[in-house]
Amino acid sequence: MKSDESFEREVRATLVASATGRAPDDLAARIGQIPDREPMPRAGAGRLHLAGRVAVNLAAAAVVVIAVGALIVTRNGNLPPAGLPAGSGSLPTATVATATPATSASPVIASPVPSVTPVAPTALIGLSPASATFVSANDGWVLGTGTCPSAACAAIARTADAGRTWTAVAAPAASIVPAPAQGAQGISRLRFADARNGWAYGPDLWSTHDGGATWTRLTIAGLPAGSAIVALEAGNGSVHAVVLDGQGYRVASSPVGTDDFRLSAVRIAVGAGPVPAVQLVLSGAAGWLLENDRTVVGGARLVNGSWVAWQPPCLNVVGPAYLSASSATELAAACDVGLWSTPTGSHLFVSHDGGSTFVAAPTAVPLTMTAAIAGASPNVTVVGGTDATGAALVGTFDGGRTWSVVARLGTGGLTDLGFTTATQGVVVATSGNGPATVYMTRDGGRTWGAVGS
Repeated sequence: MKSDESFEREVRATLVASATGRAPDDLAARIGQIPDREPMPRAGAGRLHLAGRVAVNLAAAAVVVIAVGALIVTRNGNLPPAGLPAGSGSLPTATVATATPATSASPVIASPVPSVTPVAPTALIGLSPASATFVSANDGWVLGTGTCPSAACAAIARTADAGRTWTAVAAPAASIVPAPAQGAQGISRLRFADARNGWAYGPDLWSTHDGGATWTRLTIAGLPAGSAIVALEAGNGSVHAVVLDGQGYRVASSPVGTDDFRLSAVRIAVGAGPVPAVQLVLSGAAGWLLENDRTVVGGARLVNGSWVAWQPPCLNVVGPAYLSASSATELAAACDVGLWSTPTGSHLFVSHDGGSTFVAAPTAVPLTMTAAIAGASPNVTVVGGTDATGAALVGTFDGGRTWSVVARLGTGGLTDLGFTTATQGVVVATSGNGPATVYMTRDGGRTWGAVGS
């Protein structure tokens, strides 16, 4: 009889071998027929197919992951230590301190989260990651495509020890879609505010208030049928969802413990380009919404608990902008200057007054095209995009004076780039036809690594 150790090695080898097999020809052919919705940039500009933009969550290209993915957490390539401090979130994490709208009801008291039995990371084989969300350096969830008895379906895994072990939790009875496009059905992103309150969305909207034990599909009163949830972030007791209602973008807000969403009065018009995309960024009591449609179209800002019209950065650069915030006053935007006229590259613009004014950093961002940005502190910013070799993360640790490549991520796309704390951050990367991977940094963006399955 085989020892437990040799039996485990055999099971692992068998599962890995089956996961790396080639997709059936008919399935691969069908995927190849998915239309490409990303507009081609003009000559001189690079291109990156994205599974989703950071907090934008409207993909410019249809991305279908077939191979089995790995869920990964590292510290410089090694397993992270125990006892890491909790922190507030940003972008793919539970973003902190958004003000509760005055029209919202008081949160309800939910029952304790059901206990689950931890399992080894190898139990995640079979889940291909699509979205990651962390509420502290230790506590996080990953949404991906799992396998149900009859077909592929949504699956969620949770870690409470910085990725050492993972538990499977219930997922909404929905399919995983590449991006939260209007007219589609399913989910593409996941956010949690704390251990109990979470949302799966894009374009549909589901909520849980018992840690994922049960999920409820939601509709927001006052919206026409088919309205799509295209971005969502939570923090400071509130959750904010950006809705595309056919006439433009609006924000619906609710206390995290209830499903009492109320629509804001402000509406951002959809641009004239073919692929509108929205980013939602929260920090402290502040929040920002930025819309790209080839170029920057418009925005909104959360002030004293209400969303009001806002003039975002890079309106006049003839290219898109990607926004992040490391505090309620410190913002950074990476803008592809001249992308649709005379490209001059990606440039960093920073604000020290909550987004009222922006100034250009002294050195250009060393990317051909930008896809995502995350700020850990006023001087530390990581930008994701593409260069001559493929997908990459570049970082500045001196406020934009100098840049360095901090990670090479293959030839696929990026989504959910963000920092949970000043030192811990996360990004989901696909690699062409290979598996999707969750990468993590624990040294403020200087190194990124992956612990495989």
